[in-house]
Amino acid sequence: WLWRLHSGRTAAVLPPELRTAPLIYAERLFKSIGPVLITAKVDRVYQNSAGELVLLELKTRQVSRVYLSDVIELSAQRVAVMSQTRMSVAGYAYVLTEMPDRGTDWHRVELVRTEAVMALAVRRNALLAGDVDARCARSVGICRTCGFRRECHST
Repeated sequence: WLWRLHSGRTAAVLPPELRTAPLIYAERLFKSIGPVLITAKVDRVYQNSAGELVLLELKTRQVSRVYLSDVIELSAQRVAVMSQTRMSVAGYAYVLTEMPDRGTDWHRVELVRTEAVMALAVRRNALLAGDVDARCARSVGICRTCGFRRECHST
């Protein structure tokens, strides 16, 4: 369905501010510059009437819902795009959800500040290096589907 996004029939599924906005980037990888490397592949980046770049993430789901992981993913994309392009990227983004046989919805989300994204990246690197221990997830549902559930001492 991604290829249909810019056909005349489907432009109406976009948020109003993006319906006539130029598409600047699609399916492109960006990398941040600095002490913490953030690499992120964007789905779509538009330029709004104020000249800011606006991120759009495309998701196929059974329900029209945004997850915290979507916000973190888009926030990391924002950091990488700003760093590599030196352009202004909006502090909000959109998640476009397509539900099979039920249509498409869009959701506006507020993004996490750059400092918080960097802190998450530093923690992730420390976890992968074994320098810090993982914490329990706040949601039991996440624990149920975690690949490390057997090794976890908290369940």
